[in-house]
Amino acid sequence: MRTRSLIAQTALAAVFGSAALIGGTAVPAAADSSIALPSTSYRDIVVDDVHDHVFISDPDGSSVVVTDYAGQVVKQITSENGAAGLAVSADSSTVYVALPSADAISEIDTRTLAETDRYQTGAGTSPRSLALAGGKIWFGYAADGRGGIGSLELSGADPVVTLGQSTGWYYAPTLASSPADPNVLVAGQQDLSPATLAIYEVGSSGLQQQVKRTFYDSPVLSDLSDFAVTPDGQDIVAAFGSPYRHQVLSATDLSVKGSYPTDSYPNGVAIAAGGTVAAGGNGSLMYVFRSGASTSLRTYSPGRQFPAGLAWAPDDNRLFSVTGDYLGAHPTLHVLVDAGKAESSLTLQAPSTAVKAKELTVTGTLSANDPFASGTTVEVTRTDAKSPGGVSIGGAAVAADGSFQFTDRPREVGQVTYTVRYLGDDRHTAATAQATIEVTK
Repeated sequence: MRTRSLIAQTALAAVFGSAALIGGTAVPAAADSSIALPSTSYRDIVVDDVHDHVFISDPDGSSVVVTDYAGQVVKQITSENGAAGLAVSADSSTVYVALPSADAISEIDTRTLAETDRYQTGAGTSPRSLALAGGKIWFGYAADGRGGIGSLELSGADPVVTLGQSTGWYYAPTLASSPADPNVLVAGQQDLSPATLAIYEVGSSGLQQQVKRTFYDSPVLSDLSDFAVTPDGQDIVAAFGSPYRHQVLSATDLSVKGSYPTDSYPNGVAIAAGGTVAAGGNGSLMYVFRSGASTSLRTYSPGRQFPAGLAWAPDDNRLFSVTGDYLGAHPTLHVLVDAGKAESSLTLQAPSTAVKAKELTVTGTLSANDPFASGTTVEVTRTDAKSPGGVSIGGAAVAADGSFQFTDRPREVGQVTYTVRYLGDDRHTAATAQATIEVTK
């Protein structure tokens, strides 16, 4: 999708009152990247967390593109007829690919990155979406002008395909499963107004519908593009084209429980194992939220998000986003290495001048859109004529409101620079700020 680089909207700054040098910067652990993919279209994305690979389907090119976690292309698997929906096995040994142009589901070995088998789903079924639940591969398909849900079972001596386990869909429904319950399957009808979702239990006799809702009112929800079940299995986060918010639905009765404030035409959602939500749309912005939060941790501007174009790596921090042009071409993979962390900001206040050997005080604030843990500290280094490489003067404790302070007695006449560093943690990025003070006799 877009080749425009991703830019975080929150800037870091340091303010030093009348100090001689003003500056503050983030300290990224690694750089985000954007890679143009060797494909002509996009349909789905899954992550293999054993081999650190990302699989991206290309329907028009009948291929599956495989990249590493840095976004570099490892292989393009060809002859995958109309490659559409993807699903990865629980042990990450296999990726399954829906092949609507071949009325089949292919099986790709994640070690060799080669197709090892292909299973026919029936003439004219054109399977488009996949999900794993209850020990079976479930697929949304369309046959004879109507949509349905079928299953592929591979546990026996021979593969068994069963069609018509749910009918009454206008065309092939999109499927998702629950991380908390391997026997729950969720189905949704894309691109219709109003939208329809259904929840099923996988039983010994097939699918048992628990609830199905068409959102005619309270509220009216239309043009479903993507949805995902939260790790605890309690909620479904869904991207409807209208209204312009990502909706949170109960995974019990499909009632609306809340929403995430996002941009125009929501069309993508991915939920990390820890519950962090990535929410994209057809507008220019993509957001990252802690579960249930109303303020985003991060806001990115990747360009035009492809529907269902988001996926998390298992570390809950690396986020993959696929964007492209308004015609659905020129796919670009964006790798956001710290998307699951709140951006940290350091501000400092220090005097512009000081007297040698006299005590001075520097105050500051560490802030982010996510609270810091008790016991958080920042590290302080002093650089002067005697110690041009810098010398540590210890740490400063950060209070609950983010404030901190430290004192020092400068030893040298001339410019003295204090560098304050927050090293980051699993929920916050690192940050750095500096203050330069003129020291006199």
